[in-house]
Amino acid sequence: MTDHRQAIARALAAIAPAWPLDSLVASSPYWGLRDLSFRAAADALRQVADSPLHLPQDEYLAAWRGGEIGPVALEAALREAGWRDGAQAWLAAGLGEGDPPASPRLLAACLGEAAGPLDAQSWTDVIIQQISQYCAAWFDRDQANWHLDHEGGFYAAWREQARHPYGLSARPERREQIRRRAERLPETAEAMLAAGLAQLQPQPQWLTPWLQALLMRNNGWAGWCAYLGWQAGLQGKTDGHLRELLAIQLAWECLLDDGERGPDSVWAAWRGDWAARRRCQADARGLIWQRAHELSLHAPLLEALCRERAAEDAAEDAARPALQAVFCIDVRSEPLRRALEETVPDSRSYGFAGFFGLPLAYRLSDGDAQPRLPVLLSPGWAAGAPSAAGPAAARRGWQALQRSPLSGFALVESAGLGKLAALLRRSRARAYQPDLPQLDPWLTRRSAQAVPQDGLGLERRVEIVSGLLPAMGLSGPLAPWVLLTGHASHASNNPQAAALQCGACGGHGGHQHARLLAGWLNDPALRARLAERGRPIPADTVFLPALHLTHSDEILLLDIEALPADARARLPGLSAQLQAASALARHRRAPQAGFAPEADDAILLKKMRQKGDDWAETRPEWALAGNALFIAAPRARTRGLDLGGRAFLHEYDWRADPDGAGLQAILAAPMVVAHWINMQYFASTVDPRRFGSGNKLLHNVVGGRIGVFEGNSGDLRIGLAWQSLHDGQRLRHAPLRLAACIDAPPEKLAAALAAQPIPRQLAENGWLHLYCLHGDAPLRWHADGGWRHD
Repeated sequence: MTDHRQAIARALAAIAPAWPLDSLVASSPYWGLRDLSFRAAADALRQVADSPLHLPQDEYLAAWRGGEIGPVALEAALREAGWRDGAQAWLAAGLGEGDPPASPRLLAACLGEAAGPLDAQSWTDVIIQQISQYCAAWFDRDQANWHLDHEGGFYAAWREQARHPYGLSARPERREQIRRRAERLPETAEAMLAAGLAQLQPQPQWLTPWLQALLMRNNGWAGWCAYLGWQAGLQGKTDGHLRELLAIQLAWECLLDDGERGPDSVWAAWRGDWAARRRCQADARGLIWQRAHELSLHAPLLEALCRERAAEDAAEDAARPALQAVFCIDVRSEPLRRALEETVPDSRSYGFAGFFGLPLAYRLSDGDAQPRLPVLLSPGWAAGAPSAAGPAAARRGWQALQRSPLSGFALVESAGLGKLAALLRRSRARAYQPDLPQLDPWLTRRSAQAVPQDGLGLERRVEIVSGLLPAMGLSGPLAPWVLLTGHASHASNNPQAAALQCGACGGHGGHQHARLLAGWLNDPALRARLAERGRPIPADTVFLPALHLTHSDEILLLDIEALPADARARLPGLSAQLQAASALARHRRAPQAGFAPEADDAILLKKMRQKGDDWAETRPEWALAGNALFIAAPRARTRGLDLGGRAFLHEYDWRADPDGAGLQAILAAPMVVAHWINMQYFASTVDPRRFGSGNKLLHNVVGGRIGVFEGNSGDLRIGLAWQSLHDGQRLRHAPLRLAACIDAPPEKLAAALAAQPIPRQLAENGWLHLYCLHGDAPLRWHADGGWRHD
């Protein structure tokens, strides 16, 4: 076992976490492979799962013929790949074409028999189903907690179940054979790993990829177990579920091993398959097309960004704006920011992470606390609604009863008619009422409207906001109105609705952070302390929390009843300006949403609201589809550009960051979060079978919050549904690696990279492209750890 420990550890580390439905943030399924180069990871994924890192070639050929991929970009991609004979010769040569290798075979797949009596299932399908149903029962918080009393844990309880395989779809003789072999399985997961490796004798050269392939047989449940390990790590603990899942997968291989070791045996066929698979490589042609697709977007944008670079306008910095609005860096904010700046004279917008630098856990009325911050971080403190545990606990008990498999039939018989009136009300067309619980799907019917409370003292608040204001770009004269704008979305009948919310807020709406921070900044005592520190806030400046509804491009103003009378008197003018900006943004987005731009904005607004309120709507909005860029620069660098809702825009002025700490923070958190979002969309597009969640119409929730099945069986599905990526005619997301564009001197950016190993690893291994925009031409950070002109 000692010789295998490193291989096991590498296989476990290759599995990325997958978050549950109530905090469904985008995460990179390739996170565990980031220590490999993009090309090496493509080879590894081809060997382990026949999973590509590019689209099928016919998609690229269509993009080439349609002009989406240009000849200059293809030539550049070919030069990067070492091809020197030109694009026409490469197109004619057909380099890299041919049939892909068969999917990697585990020992169970090498059996020359079907699993069931009707030959309807393979053994691979049966194992996926058996493990998936066991995991669903084990992790389901709404079923009886039988597993909590099982001393042996996850693997031991499975072993006990395997000794009584009554539900196994197999011929009687095979089922009895499996039962007898299960009786002899080791009692602990560690013993099973040792015994299984000794029995099957995999070769060291392919041990790690084979173990990874075992885990990826139930890729969704492996991701869930990795999530449990991630959460435990944030608390300084460990979790062994992923390791025990590997033991269960290995046990199934041993249960189907007939013990024969001759040259014609199943065992020999399995070993031969993996020995040959070690020589498999990714499709070089597909990777070249993928890179050309990236360059077709990146190159003209980088040129435009460099053209926008100009001397700083000191007069503009010194002038007091009429309105300032801080938005989340989410790509959906960019079109609304552009519309606001065009509509409201002398307004300025800024991009910052949507949790506004407040690493809080939001305390619900029943006492539960939800982390509302980027998943890379741990909550620093709690804030939330006043406690009202009694009614909330009763509601939670009723909801658990509704989900319990044991009470389902009795519940329908006894209470089904009582729900008829509510169903009719929800099915009837009704006026749209954008109340906060409706917009935050996991706070429905909870007390979310009370002003958030926190236990921080005044000095701690002053310390926090002293750093936040300049980080958000609010270091110059403050406007009479400063909007702190979180964002949220509304979708009905959608278990994955949290994926439409703010990722920086842990898959929830950003309104609570905006309300809390605005309350601090409007506090006279805090303002007095800021003035003592040399950061005075004008007496007429009002920080106003707002919420950008991304499905309808509305801006809701929050907590206006708490404003002083003179501020409320100014509100009608501000509201009219915001409504005009929203109308412009809706008009521009209408074709993307499937509508003709309406002359009457009220009609278009109603249609967009209805998409979020429609039970049968599978595409209430396109969310972050199309994301491709991360730009950290002053807004002046991008103000004149239409970025098409594809860019994460983060405010950053290198001159206000003398020690580079702000730049390091941007690289380590917002850029990595943007990379995760980018890679989830990338993976769900290029390999929807493994890294997508399939058809929304077939989704069934597992365990109350864990994830979804597609239908009623199979593996836990992770990633994005196909309807989030494809409109029925064409893809709405192009799988391009993130282009991270930073306006800072190259030596300053290099120093920040040196201090942040993970961002540097992502850039040098090609998981994202890092560009320095400080000069007249862009520089790209290369694998050798230096800047070059492309």
